[in-house]
Amino acid sequence: MYESEELKLFQELLLKLGVTLTLAVVLFGVYFFMARKRAKKVPPSVFAIFISTLVLYILLVLNESDLIEFVDLWPEPYRWLKFVAYLGTAFFLLKAMDLLFLEDYLVVKKGLYVPDLMRMLIVITGLAVAVLISLRLVMGINVVALVAIPTAATAVIGFALQDTLKRFFAGLMLGKLVRVGHWVCLAGKEGRVVKVDLGHVTIHTQDDDLVMIPNNLVAQQEILNYNKPTTKHARTACVEAAYDVSPMTVEAVLVEAAKAVPDVLHDPSPQAFVQAYKDSSILYRLKFWINDYAKAQDTEGRVLSYVWYAFKRHGIEIPFPQRTIHVTKAEDAAQRSAKELDRLLEALRKIDFLSVLAPEEMSKVADEAKTQIYLPGEAVVHQGEPGTEFFFILEGEAEVRVGADGHTEVVATLHALQFFGEMSLLTGESRSATVVARTRLEVLMLGKKTLARPILENPLLAERMGDVLAQRKTNLAEQHDRLQQRGHPTRESRAEARSLGTRIKDFFGVAAG
Repeated sequence: MYESEELKLFQELLLKLGVTLTLAVVLFGVYFFMARKRAKKVPPSVFAIFISTLVLYILLVLNESDLIEFVDLWPEPYRWLKFVAYLGTAFFLLKAMDLLFLEDYLVVKKGLYVPDLMRMLIVITGLAVAVLISLRLVMGINVVALVAIPTAATAVIGFALQDTLKRFFAGLMLGKLVRVGHWVCLAGKEGRVVKVDLGHVTIHTQDDDLVMIPNNLVAQQEILNYNKPTTKHARTACVEAAYDVSPMTVEAVLVEAAKAVPDVLHDPSPQAFVQAYKDSSILYRLKFWINDYAKAQDTEGRVLSYVWYAFKRHGIEIPFPQRTIHVTKAEDAAQRSAKELDRLLEALRKIDFLSVLAPEEMSKVADEAKTQIYLPGEAVVHQGEPGTEFFFILEGEAEVRVGADGHTEVVATLHALQFFGEMSLLTGESRSATVVARTRLEVLMLGKKTLARPILENPLLAERMGDVLAQRKTNLAEQHDRLQQRGHPTRESRAEARSLGTRIKDFFGVAAG
């Protein structure tokens, strides 16, 4: 009979210990899972509190069992252990509620913003309530008496902690204006907010420094948030241009250059204005919008680089101050270095339809040819626009884009030693596609005037150029048909190719003979 009673007590003890361990593992497991889900590490202090609370519950279970008498504790320490164990349980319940309800449900799923300080205040308040309830139920202490703290002591403590309290309540107010990850300007310091705690706001500056600013100091000064009301932010760049170019032309070039920069928004579109008339130039203000303030300085510098190249291509001068004597001399083709001329001649010889030119004619074409540079994202030609220029790629890559009904598609990639725009140069056709620089792109450009003289002097050149283009077009058609398994090009396509010589003559004004 005695052994069965002892076995029953042992089973009850194992059951209580099993339930205690199961509940503890489940509670900590939920907390650990949510922490991992939010990519947060479990602090060592939290793990230590969990182990201590679990040990206290095991001691309490053993103390309540009649099986193990030597573990029996005195009444007073038993109540304190129970009190501490309840506080540990309350702490983990509050932390689980913080992760499950506040962060996972309200912040992540509902999109609400609950400041970290507010979440900390909720946990602290919950612990304070748990302390009062445990003191009343476990320790039998009248908690009302604890509130009756002497007025003098309250005044002393409040006076001593007035700066801390100001920072704390200022931090709660800042939670509505500043969030972690926002780019801000606080107390004259600009950077990204990395932490808002009980006393300070910590920002990471563009110079890779961490600056901690007291909350009460931030609350008393101007707060500039670059992420509110939207992440769009306007930047301004000022550029000077010579008086001999019309403001409308300069403004159009500025807007086009800004649009080509990758991080500049097209909605709203960049805008350019005349800022002031200066002694030696007109000052223009270029305004553009970005969506990531972290790239503001880099984007502004890139815009200015794109503007320089655009001005260079369009012959727009950024003048020197008039009080500085600056003697310039227009570049003469005859003064070009032999090395540069050889480079251009070598490139021109690789263009099939120019192979009909005599050596002296090729040299003249090389003298009048121009090199231009386009930066990534800049359009060299636009689909549907008229043009009389031909482009040969010296360095870099370009994308060929064809658009219809508002949809644009990349149909080819051009590399060095490839060319485009020959039909516009020789026949005046509108551009059949848009060509955009994919990398830094250096091109050799030929205009209609460059080829007008040799063609007018020798009309047979038009026929020979037409034959070369016709043959290339026929070869391309044959390749296309073989790929499509449709046999040979139609007679209509061949006839159209053979008419290129006549079209070239008409475009350059060669009299029929």
